[in-house]
Amino acid sequence: MRRPKRTLIAFVVLGITAPLFGCGPTAVRDTDVAGLDEDAMGTGLDRRDLDRLLEENMTEMQKSAVIKRWQAEDKPTLAVLPFRNETTEHVDSQLQALISKVETRLINAGHVRVISHENQRAILEEVRVQYSDGFDQNNVARWGKQVGARYFITGKVYSADERFDDERRVQYFLFMQVLDAETSDILFQNESSLTKAIVN
Repeated sequence: MRRPKRTLIAFVVLGITAPLFGCGPTAVRDTDVAGLDEDAMGTGLDRRDLDRLLEENMTEMQKSAVIKRWQAEDKPTLAVLPFRNETTEHVDSQLQALISKVETRLINAGHVRVISHENQRAILEEVRVQYSDGFDQNNVARWGKQVGARYFITGKVYSADERFDDERRVQYFLFMQVLDAETSDILFQNESSLTKAIVN
């Protein structure tokens, strides 16, 4: 059965005018609302959380012996491998962006020459497949030869989730490692953490 034209016109007019009279949600930008990026909207990982976890890990790496080693070697080659997502969060695209942020920090620090992850698609796809079965450090030397990297940075994000009545607490961890591609030795590792909660 077809609706009369008047009914369809009424729906169209209502759809156009409803936002003008304050009905429904309003889209805003961070420049419109002070502190929009500051407050958490839930217990999920957001950009600010990952930035904080990364900052803590990169700060620790800058203080580590691996930096002196790279300076002595006069800018060796390095590649950043995918970070494994061991949370229940759908943050794979954010972890891809994290790779670029790590690369940017390393390039700007000037200690190493970074092989862009965009130019290593085949090897990174192999790494991703392997990551689903657990990381095998024995393949690091082979990957280094394929990609042309002397060192790798890799890591994972994982979480611990607790609930009690209507309350929820989630602890997130970002674990990072620097690996020697020739020997598979771990030259640096660190873990940063943060906690998010919903409480009454």
